Amino acid sequence: MLEVLLEVLLPIAVVAAVGVGLRRALPLDQATLNRVVIYGLSPALIFTSLVGADLSGDGALRMLALSVGLVLLLGALIAAVALPLGVRRVDLSALLLTSLFMNSGNYGLPAARFAFGEAGFTEALFFFIAQSIMAQTLGIAVAATGGAQTGRGIVRAAAGRVLRMPQVYAVLAALLVRATGFDPADAQGAGAGVFAGLSLLGAATLPLMLVILGMQLGAGVTVEQPGLVAVASVIRLVASPLLAYGLGLALGLSGMSLAVGVMLAGMPTAVNTTITALEFNTRPRVVLGTVVVTSFASLLTLTGLLAVVRG
Repeated sequence: MLEVLLEVLLPIAVVAAVGVGLRRALPLDQATLNRVVIYGLSPALIFTSLVGADLSGDGALRMLALSVGLVLLLGALIAAVALPLGVRRVDLSALLLTSLFMNSGNYGLPAARFAFGEAGFTEALFFFIAQSIMAQTLGIAVAATGGAQTGRGIVRAAAGRVLRMPQVYAVLAALLVRATGFDPADAQGAGAGVFAGLSLLGAATLPLMLVILGMQLGAGVTVEQPGLVAVASVIRLVASPLLAYGLGLALGLSGMSLAVGVMLAGMPTAVNTTITALEFNTRPRVVLGTVVVTSFASLLTLTGLLAVVRG
């Protein structure tokens, strides 16, 4: 466990700590930095990784299925626990937001690279892409329902978010480039230059993601409704990886692929859920509190989880 802490989580904590320090020392515009990652760096990382990745076999499809299936299983679990207890609609929406969507980007992608190398990072990309799409569609529906918005408003909001997601277009562009037979290893001329430039952008993505994560955590928060936060935290950090392990086996995942999927399933609540909760007034302080609690608690839970899955 000490080896996992030192080799995987300590590098992540060091970079995130820089974000914490910057947040407290300088008046940085966090929203602008986040947009730089979402609209500039992240698409370049996804594009170059998928163009150069070995996509033979059905591993990518299984990882996508794991990401989607896990959200469905978690939703069923939460409904089975919360509905008989008469949890209010807005609280149920907050619980779903904080439990279904994990930080597979800012936190999960760097962790996958440190723990499993480039091959594990590529596997994690597919999980992350599916999570991003679901967070911008299903996540909006969940938050809007809790905020008493229904009907066409939800559909329009979800559709608009998906159409504005550059990650989707990065995946499509990568598949089109691969279809032309382009090989980064043998590329020359303008094609090689463009790919090198995009690779340089992509290389900046993970460090900046971690700096932004540290900035977000450095803002601090007062935890409201601690009971609800505690339930969401247990589901996110404990129940989720257990469900992912069983689902991964059922999907035929094994070895590194299964380990990557289980690790990502144990990630803390996605930071971007706070934006959605604020937009639809779905217990935003509860959501933010869960993000902070699960992020700090994950240093312990992920240390144990990685020690097990890495064998």
